[in-house]
Amino acid sequence: MSTFSPPQEKPVIDTYYRRKSSVTFDLPSASNEELLSPCTGTSPTVDITAQVVPDTMLVALYDRSSEMKGLIRHNKTYFMSLKHHLNDKWSRFENTLYCERSKMGDKEWMKRISKSLQGAPPLLEKFKELVGYLGDDEEEKEEEKKYFSNVNIGLIRKHPERLSKEAYPQFFINCKNCIRGEKEYDEFIKNLFSKELTDSQWEAKIFNVLNQYPDLLEQLQEIVAYETESEL
Repeated sequence: MSTFSPPQEKPVIDTYYRRKSSVTFDLPSASNEELLSPCTGTSPTVDITAQVVPDTMLVALYDRSSEMKGLIRHNKTYFMSLKHHLNDKWSRFENTLYCERSKMGDKEWMKRISKSLQGAPPLLEKFKELVGYLGDDEEEKEEEKKYFSNVNIGLIRKHPERLSKEAYPQFFINCKNCIRGEKEYDEFIKNLFSKELTDSQWEAKIFNVLNQYPDLLEQLQEIVAYETESEL
């Protein structure tokens, strides 16, 4: 069964293309020449409809929900790969894909999609290419960092099955590689899934270990944020 796993090192959040706020060009002066040929009575005219694009629109899909359906129809092989990768999380992912922009802005929409696909960078990059995403890489990274730092990791205690080694094998591999000593690692895993500890005792023990390994803490915060997003 295909599962979603955070990357081995620091989780790959996003790689976006920077969009400049404005670009101006200085045209050479044309003293006695016209830049455009004058219209004549026999020349056909073409009406061009222009629409104002707000700054909050970060993907090249004006009617996002309906145009996503068109993208899926014309890129079936790619989206079948997504479905295979996400497995039982596909239906949840699909709901996000078709969510109306009025209910979820482009920024939040791409943030959720990036979380879902962060374990498969090539799939995420291809998705951003298809939708024409124009986010700000540095800004997104900073916002993600601030967001995850405020996640209450204790929420995962209500759903220990969501933090299984089968669901997130790479996180546990990273823990074993970072935490020195097999005894210390076993003690950390025991506390992580303990039902006997109070919430305050649990947090103290978990943070006592993970504060030594910021990357592991950030990975756990990302997992908890994704698995408990409806409770945040």
